[in-house]
Amino acid sequence: MSRRPSVTRKPEGRYHHGELRRALLDAAAAVVERDGVGALSLRDLARRLGVSHAAPAHHFPDRTTLLIEIARDGFERFAAALGEAAREAPDPYARLYAVGRAYVRFALDHPGRFRVMFGPELAELQSSKGPLGAASGAGWSVLLAAVRGALGAASPARQGSADGAAFACWAAVHGAAMLWLDGPLRCELPPAEARARFEAGLEATFALLGDGLGAQSRRARTGRR
Repeated sequence: MSRRPSVTRKPEGRYHHGELRRALLDAAAAVVERDGVGALSLRDLARRLGVSHAAPAHHFPDRTTLLIEIARDGFERFAAALGEAAREAPDPYARLYAVGRAYVRFALDHPGRFRVMFGPELAELQSSKGPLGAASGAGWSVLLAAVRGALGAASPARQGSADGAAFACWAAVHGAAMLWLDGPLRCELPPAEARARFEAGLEATFALLGDGLGAQSRRARTGRR
């Protein structure tokens, strides 16, 4: 009878000062980016890193805990990308467009992380009091600030309309990203043509959103309905 090849494990003692935790997160992120959330397994990660099956439990007791940390890290990267786009824009409307483009670009560049961040497995954990509340709220704050700037209404009296407009913008960019990631826009045409149509659709979406927010701003300034 032939013997199964043994897996050479790296001694857990070789991982110091959180090195194993970081290695697990990096390996997990690589798995979800390449193979999707469903492929993520603590046992498989241990095998990939050459440690015992029990070793990951010292840092992540279960798969959900690991997903939470991937999402938290993802939300931090996401908020940083939106914030950088906002800072580089020359005016309020350009800022809103830049934040919208950064939102979609992050989703397309990091589909695995994006699905963990906004997927159903962690949806109930993203309340303001949950472990992901502060992290997930940072990106929303950047988007809301961009909408307020476009509306020209940063005062508390305009908070309600800014929230509603920000939700509409969020729905538009998130929906566009998912239409691409899930295939309806990406798979119906040859790659170059599909991407060109997608980019044209994004520009049309941003133009419509900008026109709508501008119209609201003008009505607010003139008092007309």
